[in-house]
Amino acid sequence: MPRSSRSSLCSGSRLVSAGCTFAVILASGLTPVAALVLATRASAQQPATENPDALRPPTFLAYPIFSRQQTVVRLYFAEVTHALQSGDTTTLSVLVPDSVIPAGEKLNARAKGCASLSVAVTRLRARASVIGGLSAMTLNEIAVSPAGQGDTVAFGAAQLGAAARMSSLSVALTRFGHARTMARVQGLLRGLCALSG
Repeated sequence: MPRSSRSSLCSGSRLVSAGCTFAVILASGLTPVAALVLATRASAQQPATENPDALRPPTFLAYPIFSRQQTVVRLYFAEVTHALQSGDTTTLSVLVPDSVIPAGEKLNARAKGCASLSVAVTRLRARASVIGGLSAMTLNEIAVSPAGQGDTVAFGAAQLGAAARMSSLSVALTRFGHARTMARVQGLLRGLCALSG
């Protein structure tokens, strides 16, 4: 409402904003809701915003289930790639604990003097000039497929590569209650040991 018409409605009285709103109601016969809109300045009106502290599901959960599974597997591969390229054996041991590497793969690696992922990464650091450094390590040709077999919800496959050498890697994403974890990571230890040997 323009300032001049507001002051003319409230002239002769020194009322605060609430009193002026009351005067507008009496003078114009408007309903209280309409009067509040007229009496509120545009600069005082704020857009409705969501409470940032309110609990709500992430947008990610609105995606179709296979898209979510595919995203989780791709993020997992990205984390493994980052850990390999930075030589972060601590993160790698969390992402790929010994318990998810198949027993036969571990036995073959130990027989070749490459007992764990940490040993393989340490050996790769020593051969950095041959393979082009740890930053040359990549996981390419990533493919994700739904599983639908008991607790296994998705399978993932990728090609581990460095210095023009490639090795296959596969993972199985499983359900444990509401959590999703990698229950099997096959080919990573074998591939790293082959690259480091």
